[in-house]
Amino acid sequence: MGCKFFVRSKLYQNIAVYTLTKKSNMKKYLYLAIVSITFILGSCASDKTYFTPAIRNKIEANSIQLTQIQYYVDRTITLTRVLESGQTQVSAGSVKFENGQYVNVIVLKKGTPGVCTAAGPNKLSISFEISNGNYLNFGRTRMGSNNDPYRILADSWVGDYGLITYEGKIYHIEGSGAQATILIKTKWLNTQQVDKREMKGRTVDGGTTTTPAPQQ
Repeated sequence: MGCKFFVRSKLYQNIAVYTLTKKSNMKKYLYLAIVSITFILGSCASDKTYFTPAIRNKIEANSIQLTQIQYYVDRTITLTRVLESGQTQVSAGSVKFENGQYVNVIVLKKGTPGVCTAAGPNKLSISFEISNGNYLNFGRTRMGSNNDPYRILADSWVGDYGLITYEGKIYHIEGSGAQATILIKTKWLNTQQVDKREMKGRTVDGGTTTTPAPQQ
């Protein structure tokens, strides 16, 4: 009797463990499914996509000028520079007093639209304000693949801080702004320009004719 009770108890324990494990796995798969569906729906619903070398190739193959496209920055970029002693007047941004120094701060907010003012083989100069020479360079990084977004390019790097020239002055790129990329409207991926013409035909005397050829 004791042996039967032990076997029955063990069987119930195994069933309980199996049931709990099955429920746990079902919850895990359900969670992963929800996350995947949310990601897919989010991607489908998005009207913007990251600008990559592959996307650039597709756009240029469709004879679309890069200067015709609207660009957007994907995150906030903060540029800072320490002002010289006694200098408090700046042409852009604001001035803050930090750690005993005056600092010029220029903020480019996430989603700000910009235009391409120049295009190189692996980079674009994007201007976010109307002023001569005010632009940021975005391009393919040294280790970037064909599907990696164009990232902000610095003149040089000091640790995690990028140094860039803006308005003819040297600024630091603060924080996550050093990983900033650009986006474009997804509609450009489905845009094609078709070059259509009609063959006019030829005659033996070298002229042209619009008379259709006889049916074979």
